[in-house]
Amino acid sequence: MSFMGKLQRYFPLVSVSSSALSHAAIEMHTVYQRYADQIDRPPKPDHLRGVDYYDPDDLRYAIARGADIFRKAHGVMPSLSDPKTYNEKLFWMKVFCDIPQPSPGNKLAVGNFVPSQVAHLVSPVKPVWLSDEISLPRNEDVPPVNYFFKANYGSGNQLRLAFPISENTRRRALSQARRWPRRRDVEGLGEWWYHTYPKEYFLEPSVSDAGSPNEFQFTVLGGRIGFVQHIRDRFESYQRNLYDRNFRPLKLNIDSTAQGEFIPAPAEFAAMCKVAEAIGGQFKYARVDLFLLENGDLKLSEITLCPGNCSGVFDDPDLDRKFADMAEDLTFAR
Repeated sequence: MSFMGKLQRYFPLVSVSSSALSHAAIEMHTVYQRYADQIDRPPKPDHLRGVDYYDPDDLRYAIARGADIFRKAHGVMPSLSDPKTYNEKLFWMKVFCDIPQPSPGNKLAVGNFVPSQVAHLVSPVKPVWLSDEISLPRNEDVPPVNYFFKANYGSGNQLRLAFPISENTRRRALSQARRWPRRRDVEGLGEWWYHTYPKEYFLEPSVSDAGSPNEFQFTVLGGRIGFVQHIRDRFESYQRNLYDRNFRPLKLNIDSTAQGEFIPAPAEFAAMCKVAEAIGGQFKYARVDLFLLENGDLKLSEITLCPGNCSGVFDDPDLDRKFADMAEDLTFAR
């Protein structure tokens, strides 16, 4: 029995519906019938695809689990054989798109994807401590400032900590970190690129002291910015506003997140666009997350390949179609 088959048998919390399993089998059969020559080719040098990473049984479970999540968000199963919407094309990417190796999912290695032509404009946030186990440094081993305790894989695996910390805070933080998604859980959802490298845990200085960082997320499709998300007060009220590539407000919401006041383009916006397209242009699709510091410096936070695991719901079907058209290169040529 395959790894994912055993996972499904012995871990009941890892649920896969029979309809999703059937859907995955039918879709893969159809895709292989239409595009066998493109699927059977080897990936590009120093790249890997989901269809290469998983064995066939594991791939079917990963597609099925992802399809259940997709249906819960969008009301329908995703099509692999004929993807039309923006999120369907992201779903397709998880299975068939060539993704560079070493993986851009490694939060400790994002600096490797900063091209030389923009290296003077942006830099990654450097950790002050790291470990291959879930642990934390002693108070005397790090400066007394605000930090983020993170895992180098997955999404949302982070805690804010102000050192020095009490023993009670240390115990709570480590207990919570042990509940972060395990490798097998994320692999089973199809986001395999988070697990082609060793897991590590690290402490990263906060770029905004005790407050939430000023965060700009650039969705880059085919080397061109599609839209920009401005995140404010992430750890307080969580406000998100969307803009087009020229920083004009978009009356678009994703998942009914609270929106704040639209702002003028920051003075650094042109530099941010240059950085985002230089980094994101190395992929068919990427979301490039930048922090804008008070002094105008830019820090590269993450490179995200499949935000929300395809579960984000746009409330404007016309914009969904526009971004789906920009993502056309993700799919097999028609």
